[in-house]
Amino acid sequence: MKDNASDKTLNKIREQSETFINMAEKKFGIHLDYSEEALKIADDLITVFFRIHREHYITATVCIGSYLGETVIRNLGGKWQKDLSIRKVGKLKGYAHPMTRAKKRLSNGIDDSLTNYYKNLKLTSTRDGSFAIDKEKYENYRKVVLEGGWDQELLKRMLNEEEHRYVREEAAVILGRLGNGRISEEIAQAARDPRTVYFASLVLQGLPIPEAFEPLMENLKKSDSIAVQQQIILALGAMKEQKAIPVLIDFLKEDDEILGYFASLAIGKIGGEEALDKLLSIMAGLRPGKRTHAITALELLGDKKATPALIEALFSRDDEVREAAARALQYIPDERAFKALAFCLKDRSSRLRIYAAYALANIGNSHDAEKYIKPLLTDDVQTVRLHATHLMKWIKKGEKPQAKVL
Repeated sequence: MKDNASDKTLNKIREQSETFINMAEKKFGIHLDYSEEALKIADDLITVFFRIHREHYITATVCIGSYLGETVIRNLGGKWQKDLSIRKVGKLKGYAHPMTRAKKRLSNGIDDSLTNYYKNLKLTSTRDGSFAIDKEKYENYRKVVLEGGWDQELLKRMLNEEEHRYVREEAAVILGRLGNGRISEEIAQAARDPRTVYFASLVLQGLPIPEAFEPLMENLKKSDSIAVQQQIILALGAMKEQKAIPVLIDFLKEDDEILGYFASLAIGKIGGEEALDKLLSIMAGLRPGKRTHAITALELLGDKKATPALIEALFSRDDEVREAAARALQYIPDERAFKALAFCLKDRSSRLRIYAAYALANIGNSHDAEKYIKPLLTDDVQTVRLHATHLMKWIKKGEKPQAKVL
């Protein structure tokens, strides 16, 4: 087609992509092969390397964007266009803008990571939520980086008060992914210091260190910074320490919605009978706490003991509570919820109708699910019709949905 990139442009893109690969090989001894695992490590290497050499910003943008685009095409399909976008990505023929994302990655840091962009693109263009499933391959990449001592470089950057805050944040996040036990003492010490506990918490979300638990709990009580509290809460969730449950449960009754939400995520990750009992007490109105946050935690726990409470929540007068309960039941497929979910397909909330349809399809009785979901093909709301179409295709193949609705 006339909008397709010319052969000259394609050759230039591939040349720039190979330049990025060669830089990774020369600097870190890592060969990037356009796999999803390689993209994940490439995202980390951008933090380690390109932050040091900001004068090469434009060149780096082109190299990174070219590599990202080639990774998209080789894994998801698509064709480069004259404007350096990619069209016809995946079965749903979506669009990708790798150069724009590369620019954002360098400007904004890990918040605009390549991996998050790719995962979202894959989900929307193929309805496939999997990503970089070869953990051994990524672990081998990680070992090579550690052998080069780059974890120590990241640690220095994180602790350097003269660095910009976003640089220290990005170094901490990557350190959590790449680090190992040899930096445990330094991270535990950073968790004790109110000036560095925020950054330590970012590391601990990817690299839980038991020695940091008590310092985190102490700083959580003392800090009056919501940003610091948020990251400590997420770190406590990653540490999976049961002793944190009573403190985290108390955050579900706080007025700050974000703190409550993060606490629900942490509780869900920690799990256990104590967490389940306290969450069900909130659902029953026996203790203070927001039901939507409690449902989020129950969703992560995935325990069928929560099913009766979630069924009851489907009939709440609060739209958010009903929607949250149906969303959670996607992850807790239970025959006991079938009739209640089928009833929800006629609810005034289009979001609830979508959540309920996915939850029904996940329960597994394909014949009954098809009977109830089929009428949604003529729903008044286009988004509902679209989701129903995808669900019917999966059901007819005898499959469960390959994605959940968030």
